[in-house]
Amino acid sequence: MAEDRLLPLLLALDHGEGVALARLAKRLDERVSVLLREGTALGDATIAGVRGPGWVRLACDDAGRWTAHLTPAGREAAQQLASPP
Repeated sequence: MAEDRLLPLLLALDHGEGVALARLAKRLDERVSVLLREGTALGDATIAGVRGPGWVRLACDDAGRWTAHLTPAGREAAQQLASPP
């Protein structure tokens, strides 16, 4: 699942200003377009009538650069993923 790889990396890299999707793509060996879809699904968007968990917020600046931001709920979810049960 997307959260298994994206949330822990965001937890490690997002120190309040978000993380460039290009940087995440390079670290995950993935295309930015894939991360946009995964980030949207992990955000609060409604897809096929189901609202996402609200763990990630995507933002695009005036220059067209995308960043991913871990929300407080996402930080909690990422910490739970990192902790063994």
